[in-house]
Amino acid sequence: MFADNWKISLRQIERLLILDLFGLSSLLLPGILGKMTGADGIFCLILGMAGAGILLFLIKRTLMQIQKDYYSYLKENAGQLLGDVFMVFYLIYFISLSGFVLYQTTSLILAWLLPEGSYLWINILLLAFGGYGVIRGIEGRARVYEIIFWFLGVPLVFMLGLAVRKVNVDYWTPIVATSGGEILKGSMNVWILLLPLSTILFLRPYCKTPEKLALCGKHALITVTTINLIIYLILVGVFGHNTLQVLKRPVITLMSMINFPGGVFSSQGITMTFVWFFALFALFNTGIFQSNLLLKSMCHETQDRYSLLVVLLLILLCTGAFFENSMMTELFMTYQTWIVLPGMIGILLLLQGIVQIRKWCGRGKGGKVSCLKKVS
Repeated sequence: MFADNWKISLRQIERLLILDLFGLSSLLLPGILGKMTGADGIFCLILGMAGAGILLFLIKRTLMQIQKDYYSYLKENAGQLLGDVFMVFYLIYFISLSGFVLYQTTSLILAWLLPEGSYLWINILLLAFGGYGVIRGIEGRARVYEIIFWFLGVPLVFMLGLAVRKVNVDYWTPIVATSGGEILKGSMNVWILLLPLSTILFLRPYCKTPEKLALCGKHALITVTTINLIIYLILVGVFGHNTLQVLKRPVITLMSMINFPGGVFSSQGITMTFVWFFALFALFNTGIFQSNLLLKSMCHETQDRYSLLVVLLLILLCTGAFFENSMMTELFMTYQTWIVLPGMIGILLLLQGIVQIRKWCGRGKGGKVSCLKKVS
């Protein structure tokens, strides 16, 4: 039975958003910022949060104007053709994001859990689980991930507390020693990894109190940025600038180095890998859900049939491209920076402009006065 008609609470949505934003950003950003900025990466995290705040502000303005769902809002204000073009833009984003996240998740499994495994079969298995999560509906996902949120959060806080003992504060210097251009590039990398906030636009029909959706995004953004700041300061303090920039997954390496009091639980590196596995899988599952929702809306399907199969196949092909071509990761980040980011901001600004023009013309609330008549 499909569960698309369920409504979930703001608390559940906030937990989903935190998991979506945390996994990929905490895994990739320390290495990226370590190479670019050293200790000044903390400024990149703050500026990236400010950039995401701009996107969130535009999302909030848009949500205040949506009556039914985002697709209907697009068609009403931009027309059928342009509305479909915008939906295809979002569809490509979520499919490529899902492919990239699946690539990172599978790489994590191969590196720490199944070094002799086949990436193809791991991809297929994870896609099957992701597809099943979509079929169960957003309400089922919300319940499961609310449990996972605490399952991941408690050990993570405990492990970070143990890691603080290894911090050498001398490694936090020099500070404010990076050029403005490098800080700007680092901030852009932070911003693009926070773009999954755009999922809020599509969650209005599934939320019990949709008027407060943007508030969930705000809380999730502040929470994830705070956690990333703490993780980054610990990593710089433990490894120093030079070592941090050569580690592939610094936060996982850090977790594998931490010793529990009394020498118990020596395999914590593998155990903590599951923290990032579930966090990445949450974002991966969100990407499948959003892609399926978009394709299903454009094809006017009422159930998850052909659209879900098409989405899973496209994600599998996209993930395979990441494994087969080492340049795909750089290409993906370039696509995110120069197409997705300005595209998301541009679409929301265009919609706000159209709405304001329609209001000025007397049509924003059902008026019948034309622009020319109003001007004359």
